[in-house]
Amino acid sequence: MKNKFRLLILGCVLVGSAIFWYTQKEPYSTEVVVNSVWDKFEVQSTQIGVTDPVIWIDVYNKNDIAEVEKYVTENLSKDDLEHYEVNVFSNNGKIY
Repeated sequence: MKNKFRLLILGCVLVGSAIFWYTQKEPYSTEVVVNSVWDKFEVQSTQIGVTDPVIWIDVYNKNDIAEVEKYVTENLSKDDLEHYEVNVFSNNGKIY
């Protein structure tokens, strides 16, 4: 009886640990990926289209465009890449 009780407790601990580990992962979202661009590149603005399925990213340096496009396409989900067009461009710091 003691061994069954120990196995039950051990099983509960393992299941609890697995649930805790799984819920601690940062959830994926399109917004998280797009907002992370701000931490990695010099970005003037970002926008995720509501009516148009486009993600716009305005970088200060036009030489960063290819690198930002690569980063975004590698980190967005397959579904996001099918849904959104990614448009990375540079207005060279101009505000319109």
